[in-house]
Amino acid sequence: MQRYCLETSFVIDFLRKKEDAIEKYREIKKQKLETTSVVAWEILRGPKLYGRVKEYNAAIKFLERLNILPFTLTTSRIASEIELELKEKGRSVNLIDVLIAATAIENNSKLVTRDEGYENIKGLEVVFY
Repeated sequence: MQRYCLETSFVIDFLRKKEDAIEKYREIKKQKLETTSVVAWEILRGPKLYGRVKEYNAAIKFLERLNILPFTLTTSRIASEIELELKEKGRSVNLIDVLIAATAIENNSKLVTRDEGYENIKGLEVVFY
C-alpha cells in the first residue's frame, strides 16, 4: 500500500472543499493517508488563534482520521541536511517546509501538495494536485 503524506496546502484546500483537492483525495483515499505533526499544528493554529470553532473542529475531525507522523531525531538529521543543501545551492529555505519534507522522507511517504517549492528537495517524492 502506498503512503501519502498530506501537506498543509492540501489539507486546507480539502477542508475548504476545493475541487482539485477533492479529486486528488478520491484518487488516493484507499491508500495509507498520513500527515506530519508540523502540518497538524499549522492546520489547527489559525482557527484556534482566531476563535473559529467550527473550522477548528472540522480540522480535528479530519486529522483524527490520519496517521500523524512524529518529528524525531532522525527527522532532525534529515531536515538539517536538506537545509544545508538548499542553502549551498542558493535556494530560499522555508524551515517549516523543510521539517515537513524531512518527515515525509523519513517515512517513505509521497508528499501531496500544490507548493512547487518542494520540487527542490532531493529524495522527496512529490505528488501535485
